[in-house]
Amino acid sequence: MELHYCPLHSLEVVRPRRLPDGALLFECPLTTGHIEPGPLRWLKDAPPPPAPSPAKGAAGSGNGRGSGGSSGLAKELDLGVELPAALAEYRGRWVEYGVLEHTYARRRPDDFARLVEIYGHTTIAAKTYTSSSYLAGRLGDLARHGKVVLRFGPATGRWDYNPEISWWTLSPTPDWADCTSWKDLGEPMDYVPGSTE
Repeated sequence: MELHYCPLHSLEVVRPRRLPDGALLFECPLTTGHIEPGPLRWLKDAPPPPAPSPAKGAAGSGNGRGSGGSSGLAKELDLGVELPAALAEYRGRWVEYGVLEHTYARRRPDDFARLVEIYGHTTIAAKTYTSSSYLAGRLGDLARHGKVVLRFGPATGRWDYNPEISWWTLSPTPDWADCTSWKDLGEPMDYVPGSTE
């Protein structure tokens, strides 16, 4: 099993927990010395499938690891800026992953369509690694670098096939009661090109 060190506690070895999609969740057990009070959490996404050929317009796997989502495809799509900007629309609230994906897709429809073309989406066909996995991995990179805050909570609405799901916010961390779930949003999945839902 892969081990990481907490980026703010260089001697603290962190063992991950594997999530259903193959991603690894790391959580520093120390509750002090982080940007926000409490433990620091970050994700490392599952390895993406082989990237499509450059003829399809892909820029490699572009996982953006190690730089807060700023290399390869993540850099090309400016996810280190665009994902926090989408989250800023809900400043002072926790948002369920699907809410953030929906907001990003509405703000950057061509970029989101490109991710769906490369990685697919569960609204089109069942898959383990999808555009959602890719974006959640980039958010995990941003969380590791303190640009967004992550916690896990209940999955709602069309995402409730997950036993739990990531919830995101910006600092300062709001109270958990201040949240917007996918079910609360009440939007259809028509933002996903080719969705069959």
